[in-house]
Amino acid sequence: MNPKVLVLDPHAEIYRDCLQTEFPALQFSLARNAAELPADLSDIDVLISFGIELKDEFYQRATRLKWVQCLATGVDHIVRCPSLKPDVLLTSGRGIHGAPMRETIVFLMMGVARDARRLAEAQKAHIWERRLWSLFCGKTAVLVGIGVIGIATAKLLKAFEMHVVGVTRTPRAIEGFDEIMPTDRLKEAVARADYLINILPATTDNLLLFDGAVFAAMKPSAYYISAGRGQTVDEPALVEALRERRIAGAGLDVFQTEPLPPDSPFWDLPNAFILPHLGGYTCEYEELIMPLIVENMRLFLAGRQGEMQNIVRR
Repeated sequence: MNPKVLVLDPHAEIYRDCLQTEFPALQFSLARNAAELPADLSDIDVLISFGIELKDEFYQRATRLKWVQCLATGVDHIVRCPSLKPDVLLTSGRGIHGAPMRETIVFLMMGVARDARRLAEAQKAHIWERRLWSLFCGKTAVLVGIGVIGIATAKLLKAFEMHVVGVTRTPRAIEGFDEIMPTDRLKEAVARADYLINILPATTDNLLLFDGAVFAAMKPSAYYISAGRGQTVDEPALVEALRERRIAGAGLDVFQTEPLPPDSPFWDLPNAFILPHLGGYTCEYEELIMPLIVENMRLFLAGRQGEMQNIVRR
C-alpha cells in the first residue's frame, strides 16, 4: 500500500506538487489550516506540518500515523502530546533556519532599539521627527542557545563589530563567538548584555528560564530579544520589567499563548516591539526545506528510516 500523506500548511499544494513529482504513487490529503482537516484521520501514514495548531486529539484519531515531518526546528509542541505513540517517527526542520532567523533577530533588535513603532506613527501622521539612535558596533550581545540559529546569528552580529557571548549547557569553542559561558552563569552573562537574545527551545530544562531574576540582572539600558519559544519566558515578570523601565525594551516574536490574545499587556507597552511569530516564515521557506523532505521521504519509502535526517529521539 502506498502511504497517504497529510500536508497541513497554508501552502500545502506546493509540498504536494513537489513530492508528487518525485514520488508519483503517494496519496495526499491537503489542509490549509486545522479547520480543513479531514473528518477521518485513520488512514493517514505521514504528516507534514508545523504542527503548532494541532492538539492531542489529532494524534488520538490518526491511528495509522507512522511519521511526522515537522517543518519547524522546535518540536516541543508535538512531543508534549501524550497520544503521539512512541513508535511514530518524528523528524524536524532543523538546519534550514539559520539565515531566516538571524535576519528576524536583527530586525527585532533594530525595531525595538530604534523605536520603529514611533517612526511608523510619525510617518502616518506626516511628522518629520529626527531622533538619535545607538550603534550595534562595540556593544555586547549575549545569545542563549547556540545551535544552528545561534551560530548563524553570531556570525552576522560579528559583521556589526559586536562582542558576542554564547551561553550553553555544553560549553565549547564555536566560530563566531568571542566567549562561551555555561548556563549556570547565565545571570553573570546577562549583566554584561546590551542585547540579551533568547533562542532556546521549550525543553523541560528551559521552561521559564528567563524569569524575574534574569530580567533584574540586566542593565537598564539593555534590550531583551525573544526568538526561541515563549514557554521559556516568565511573561508577567517581563511585563513588569518593561512597565517599570527596568530594561530599555523588548523585541518579541514568540509568546506563551499564540496568537497573542487581544487583552495581552504586551500590545500596549511602548517599549515592546512585537512580531506575530514570523521567525523563519519567509517567501523562500518551501525552497529551503523541500530538499530535506524529499530526501527523508526517499529514505522512509525505502525502509531506511534510521538514516533519515533530524530524527528526534524521544
